[in-house]
Amino acid sequence: MARWSAAVLFAAAVLTAASSCVLVAAVRDDDFFVEGSVYCDTCRAGFETNATTPIAGAKVRLECRHFKSASGAVERSAEGSTNATGQYHIELVDNRGAEEVCVVALVSSPMPGCGEKEVGRDRAPVALLTDAGLATTVRRANPLGFLKEQPLPNCGEILASYALRSAPSY
Repeated sequence: MARWSAAVLFAAAVLTAASSCVLVAAVRDDDFFVEGSVYCDTCRAGFETNATTPIAGAKVRLECRHFKSASGAVERSAEGSTNATGQYHIELVDNRGAEEVCVVALVSSPMPGCGEKEVGRDRAPVALLTDAGLATTVRRANPLGFLKEQPLPNCGEILASYALRSAPSY
């Protein structure tokens, strides 16, 4: 009788979860999650400013290659999209760790006038090593950026506020 009651309770929990559209998935120890953000460089500054805007709906791709591959061919990839705040979250199942070199790359921007990939900010390496001393399977990639076709009118003032100078000569 106790076994039957436990089964009924389990079935009720599953039905409740299903009716609430809650999905529970098992996460294995070798699954990784890569997170990052995508922005529009509204001043074409080459870095994020206080005028930078996040891009919702941008597409990114995680590409992994075997580190010894002579061809450099992508062995595995996974795609993701940014949410309303420009953040993405990509799951990589069955991580192979030290055997792979992975990069997150920009694919496309839905933002009108901000679709040019910013060289140097169009991809970011991601370390998926399991023995790197990190206690989590979440890895964070550097922000990725698209360039606005025409800089905002106030970009000169914005960039001047950073007091940028040329590098010293030695």
